[in-house]
Formats: sequence, structure tokens, C-alpha cells
Amino acid sequence: MHFIEGLFSKLVKKYNTTDVYELCKLEKITYRELDLHPEINGIYQYVMRNRIITINQNLSPECKRITCEHELGHAILHKKYNCTYLKTKTFFNVNKFEKEADIFSSLFEIPFISKDILIGKTLDEVACELNVSRYLLDLRIGICNFD
Repeated sequence: MHFIEGLFSKLVKKYNTTDVYELCKLEKITYRELDLHPEINGIYQYVMRNRIITINQNLSPECKRITCEHELGHAILHKKYNCTYLKTKTFFNVNKFEKEADIFSSLFEIPFISKDILIGKTLDEVACELNVSRYLLDLRIGICNFD
């Protein structure tokens, strides 16, 4: 099991829910929606021991949910890191953090996947069937152990 899958499973088991908004509340993470710049979907911040997720209020409900899943990934995986600060004020490469948060989000969107669903179909067809982006499907497959 991939370490991100383990953390995701532990969180879901602890609270018995996969509702991302409920998980934010239970983890005592402040969730808010603000009118952000159109290029910004969401932000995770760690300020004075407070975890804050801010989502662009102009997104569709589906995009808000997926963005919140991604930002919750930062809150769980990179609790004390402020990626915005790291990205703009340091030479730290945050690409690894962003990919890990995307993997975390893929676990919400595709909680279970088997080889059977992939047989005889292109990945684009599978993504369409699961109603997820090809990118999230690729990430989810990337952490699977199909043995």
C-alpha cells in the first residue's frame, strides 16, 4: 500500500466518512470560500497552528469539491508547510507536494480500482466511465499494486 493510501485509509476509518467537507470539520480545519483570482482554485495555509483551506467561490460545486480534496491532502500530508510561501519566497521545489496532494484527491474520486475495469479499454474511456480526469486516473493507477 502506498503511504498516501495508508494515510487516506486511516483518516476515513477514523471518522467513518469520505465527505471532504465533513473531514475538514472533524480535523478542525477552517474551510472558507472567497473570491480568489481566476487562476487560483484553492489555497492551504498553516498560520499560528491553524490549518486553513480557502476555495475560490467562483468554481463549480464539483471543482470546489476536488480542490478541497487536494487542499485537504496538503493539510494531512504537509501540515506545517505553506506551499504558497515556499513557491514564492524560496527555491524549494513544491512539485512533489502538489503531486502528492493530487494523489490524495484521486483516492476520494477513485476509492477502488481493479485490473478488470482497465481490460479492453483505453485510459481515456475508463476516465470517462468513472467521470474523472485522465490525470487523476493516471495518478490512481500509478499507486496501485495489481499483484
